[in-house]
Amino acid sequence: MHEIAMVNDVFRIILGVAAGNRISRIDTVNVVIGEYLQVKPSLFEFAFVAAREGTIASEAKLNLEVRPVSLQCLVCGHRFLLKETRYECPQCLGIKLDIVDGKDMFVKSIEGEQADS
Repeated sequence: MHEIAMVNDVFRIILGVAAGNRISRIDTVNVVIGEYLQVKPSLFEFAFVAAREGTIASEAKLNLEVRPVSLQCLVCGHRFLLKETRYECPQCLGIKLDIVDGKDMFVKSIEGEQADS
């Protein structure tokens, strides 16, 4: 269940950003995860709810955006979305491909309330 490790990374990031920006409460966390990482959204959300307890994000809502895998053919340059597990270019049937998008995870943004001065 790599979702737990990923959620721990998310919390390390958001709590660090909150501390550096004097944020006293985190209301929303927006995370982007590429399909290539094979994350199960329900497990990620479950781990998020468990991890938020006792933190300034204890009531935070998670918005999870899953991005499809985008490939580019190194033979003809055609860019396309991966469908199923067919690793060939639909244009030229080439198999030399590069993953262009859908393999990363990042915190897109957080929303919250700043501490009083």
